[in-house]
Amino acid sequence: MCGRYILVEEPQELEARFSASMDAVPYRPNYNAAPTEVMPVVSSSDPEKIVAMKWGIRPPWFRGTRGRSDGIINVRAENLWDKPTFRRALAERRCLVPADGFHEWQKTSGGKKIPFRFFRKDEDIFAFAGIWEADTASDGSLVRTFAILTTEPNELVAPVHNRMPVILPLAAERQWLDPGERPNVLLDLLRPYPAAEMLSHRVSLAVNKASNNGPELIKRIS
Repeated sequence: MCGRYILVEEPQELEARFSASMDAVPYRPNYNAAPTEVMPVVSSSDPEKIVAMKWGIRPPWFRGTRGRSDGIINVRAENLWDKPTFRRALAERRCLVPADGFHEWQKTSGGKKIPFRFFRKDEDIFAFAGIWEADTASDGSLVRTFAILTTEPNELVAPVHNRMPVILPLAAERQWLDPGERPNVLLDLLRPYPAAEMLSHRVSLAVNKASNNGPELIKRIS
């Protein structure tokens, strides 16, 4: 799964990278983005804008699920075509989730979890493949929410975790947003990102607490 990620680019850099405007989007550099936070997203319904969405989708069937108030933060790419809710999202509600990297935890034999940071070798921004939903809040307002798609891990991630977020190659980002693209072509894009183009290192246990947020969370530790 992907339970935390990093996005620290300046708004103008996000706009240039995704060729989209970012007007009126609440934003701050985030070294430890966690579920339920509102983050910048590029939606297939309006790819010329960067919009704010809450991390954790809540489809209609989910709203009555007890004990799961945060929504669904990850959806397995392999399940998109098997479940009607996700199949419709694949067809109509896709998005790009901008990121600089993500955190994942390795379980040790002693039961401890060691956090690692994963990022591109060139440390450039990239995009996770995502889907989104429109949910009605308790006050009747409309809230847009998103989930990050996951796939099998590449050779770099596999020793740490058995899943990884889908990172789209740059050439595939607009294809993922294209409303006319065929489902079988879209599903074929959801592959592990090449390990040769990524790096990772261990980071501080401070990242375990969602309220911690600062550049020290992405620094390498021995």
